[in-house]
Amino acid sequence: MVTMHVHGKWLAHAAAVIAIVLAALPSPAQIATPCSETIAKYCKDVVPGGGRIMKCLNDHRDDQSIACRDWIEEQQKNMQELMAVCPEDIARWCRNTSPDKLSVYFCLLDNYVSLRMDCRSKLGEIRDRLK
Repeated sequence: MVTMHVHGKWLAHAAAVIAIVLAALPSPAQIATPCSETIAKYCKDVVPGGGRIMKCLNDHRDDQSIACRDWIEEQQKNMQELMAVCPEDIARWCRNTSPDKLSVYFCLLDNYVSLRMDCRSKLGEIRDRLK
């Protein structure tokens, strides 16, 4: 009985820590990028998901700053790395997610505590680069 009580307290504490960690992760709307102005100007009516924002950015490539273009290139590399490291986690946790890479990224963030360590590590690296 004492073991169940201690175990229950541990689970409650672990759940609280996980909730705090997940709350600290950025949502798609919270990520400020060098492309934020371009998105606000040219893509404000685009519904996020399915790669639509990226398509809009590609449609307005000539209107982007150099910093925005560089950021897009960096994010494409980041996502290629993530896809290479996390295929099992993507198949397991994100199989019902829109196939665009940003949706997969946020799906992995939503399942952060369940990911394999190498995937979690790579996701953390990428998340830290976005800050």
